[in-house]
Amino acid sequence: MQRDRSPVVNLGPVGPLANNVYLVTVPGASGALVVDAPLGAAQVVLAAVRERRLTLETIVLTHAHWDHVADAGQLEEATGAAVMAHRLDVPAISQPQRSAFFPQTEVPAIRVSRELDEGDTIEVGGLRLVVMHTPGHTPGSLCLYSAEHDLLFSGDTLFAGSYGRVDLPGGDAARMVESLRRLAKLPEQTVVLPGHGPSMTIGAEGWLRRLPRGNG
Repeated sequence: MQRDRSPVVNLGPVGPLANNVYLVTVPGASGALVVDAPLGAAQVVLAAVRERRLTLETIVLTHAHWDHVADAGQLEEATGAAVMAHRLDVPAISQPQRSAFFPQTEVPAIRVSRELDEGDTIEVGGLRLVVMHTPGHTPGSLCLYSAEHDLLFSGDTLFAGSYGRVDLPGGDAARMVESLRRLAKLPEQTVVLPGHGPSMTIGAEGWLRRLPRGNG
């Protein structure tokens, strides 16, 4: 991280698909936020907030896929934290899911407390995160951006050297290109924290600036 006192701790990877799970808290504040809740996240998140004497206030789900939401209900039940997701992915999150790759794993329906949309803000301990709607991987995929801390939580929209699949149900290749072109306009020093794999900066992803131009 580029800040001496980063507000983010990566508690991952966890689960069968090696998902990252991010604990966000500001030094001196008692509240915390978690970005995504993959299978196995509940145990590590609860241990982390207990060790740091924090209160988990918010769970933000970057999109509806089971590997990012599996433990959200368990975390909500244990902490009372509000679950938030983009309104277009709420219908999928609000019903049980079963992975085609792991049919033995069933994710129960999750109650979403707040439906998010483009430009909404989420605060934790004075840290302000702005919702960027970045469809392509799913209709309601979102990123969270902090200009103050030069941070972007990208979910499965943007990875180091790559981007999220568009061949799954709800995927859209054209919309993914639009979303990636939008992220390419962020400051080069922005640290990207993806749903899988290592962090990087926008500036390090030179391929983003070579994406084909659309009508927008």
